[in-house]
Amino acid sequence: MPEGDTIRRLAEKINRRFAGQTCTRCVTRDPRLVRADFEGRVLVGADAVGKHLLVRFDDGRTLHAHLRMTGSFVVGPAATEPEWRRRVELWLEDGRLTGLDVPVLGVVATRHEHAVVGHLGPDLCAAQAPDPDEIVARLTDRPDEPLAGALLDQRNVAGFGNLYAVELPFIVGVAPHQPVGAVEGLGELVGLGIAVIRVNAARGPQNTTGRRMQLDDHFVYGRRRRPCPICATTLDGWDERSSPWRRVSVWCPACQELTATRAVSMARARRLLALHPATREPSFPAATDS
Repeated sequence: MPEGDTIRRLAEKINRRFAGQTCTRCVTRDPRLVRADFEGRVLVGADAVGKHLLVRFDDGRTLHAHLRMTGSFVVGPAATEPEWRRRVELWLEDGRLTGLDVPVLGVVATRHEHAVVGHLGPDLCAAQAPDPDEIVARLTDRPDEPLAGALLDQRNVAGFGNLYAVELPFIVGVAPHQPVGAVEGLGELVGLGIAVIRVNAARGPQNTTGRRMQLDDHFVYGRRRRPCPICATTLDGWDERSSPWRRVSVWCPACQELTATRAVSMARARRLLALHPATREPSFPAATDS
């Protein structure tokens, strides 16, 4: 599923290509978009709130989309996929905007966008960085929730997806299934997460190591049953059916031992992220641990 940083980059790509342009033709192939014709309307701009995409027009309407696991948008060239997959196609002055296989799609009044995004927690990739204390308060409102599940709950914080729910606990040495109320230093984990996802949103791609050998470089995400990159212990994990939060999960049973309480290790995080530009972000914690 595309995460908050990916949707933010998509919104900015739409803005760079189409903001201020008139829609000259509109084709919809989705029953949720019956009578939704944007022909003759100006695309004012696109925005992202968490994992939600909002494309606004000058008549006070917003095209709302959530890509989930299957959706995508083609920005610029004409899509070549079969017509039945092209749920919405907008011809603009400088190309086309095409929504492919978009599972959540609709039109709302711009002034009523809160109806589709008002339930979300603080937006990680908003113009202003969110307040870590507010996010911590939301996360710990249900202290028995597993850490990864709490990070994925968009009511707590909008934008983290499964990649971050796997990588952030590893970086700070906490099990993803550690109860969130039993994590000491949760604010530092949140601050680190804000820094990493905002850098990835600004620069792309979703790199959580800072290394440049691969475009999408991660420590343990997608590496279950392979050696831990720190201690060489075989990485453990769950598939979607086994995971309490219904997402694939990976962790190191040695580096991320499940204990009664577990402290975030910022010393470990600073070592692992020494090459990542997130360490220069204001939200990246400066505190040291013993």
